[in-house]
Amino acid sequence: MGSIGTLAYDQDIHTIHIPEAVRATGVPTNDIIAEGAAFLHKDGIIVLDNAIAVEHVDAINAVLSPEALEIARDPEHHFNFGKHTSNMDQAPPPTKSLMFKDVWCNPFAAAILAAVLGPKPVIHYANGNTALKAEPDGRQPVHSDCEFAHPAFFSFAQVINITLVDTSPENGATEVWPGSHHVSVQDVHMNGEENEEQLPIRPEILEQRRKHSPPIQACTKKGSLVIRDLRLWHAGRPNLTDVPRVMLAFVAQPAWFQAKSKIVLPEDVRETVESWSDELVFDAEYVDGEVDHKKLSSAGVDFDTKSEALNRYRADLMRWPDYAPKWY
Repeated sequence: MGSIGTLAYDQDIHTIHIPEAVRATGVPTNDIIAEGAAFLHKDGIIVLDNAIAVEHVDAINAVLSPEALEIARDPEHHFNFGKHTSNMDQAPPPTKSLMFKDVWCNPFAAAILAAVLGPKPVIHYANGNTALKAEPDGRQPVHSDCEFAHPAFFSFAQVINITLVDTSPENGATEVWPGSHHVSVQDVHMNGEENEEQLPIRPEILEQRRKHSPPIQACTKKGSLVIRDLRLWHAGRPNLTDVPRVMLAFVAQPAWFQAKSKIVLPEDVRETVESWSDELVFDAEYVDGEVDHKKLSSAGVDFDTKSEALNRYRADLMRWPDYAPKWY
């Protein structure tokens, strides 16, 4: 166990097992919500085990895994932190037959997110990333997904990650830094002159934190999901196997935060998606015809706020005040 000031961080990811009888009902218990919300606040990441029907995960993977190499050959496709990482965008197909509720609007994740973010969290992002076979040094730099001056004191975005296969160090389980969401402010990021993407955490800050709260890899079983705070420091690790490791990503934000990004969905899924609105609201632009998920990209996505109030007080809300200890 590491410590930071008076806070302690267990060096594993807190996992909540959803009993099969509970999963079948799709109704989270108050204990599941309480445990999930508490540890999400504490560590910035939790695992919900047995939260999704394995056959649903397999059905999506049967489409995406064969498409991975095809997408990778597209010279314009977006790779995260460069092609040497072999980590690329790969979105779930927004087709009615594959938009399973326990994947797109998981009731256990939705209830925990509502406890953390407020009622009816809004999904502003539906994409994913795939780790193809890479060299052992083909890792991402440690980063958070906030390249803007972001709130320091409260959660404003949570990511639901769903891997479509079991994950391990061998196939690129994500490296995470538990508790780092508590110290994540724009000042710990490299700036545009130091790194084009403005996402990596400064090396000297990482080394300070490594002394008491080193990173771990988030190894999960198929049928589980991960919820992590957008501010949490993490890094994609190389997949050393021949099998693509596909991981879906949905980003939920409070309605009052008024985030900027939207997702694009085909008109024929509108009724299905809107039927989930008591749990999660999808901020979507609906278009006629199909949406080519193979062309969707995370480049240019913006999770910052449009709120006039939050922007008015940005300097106060998005940095640690002088009286707060700057623990890394």
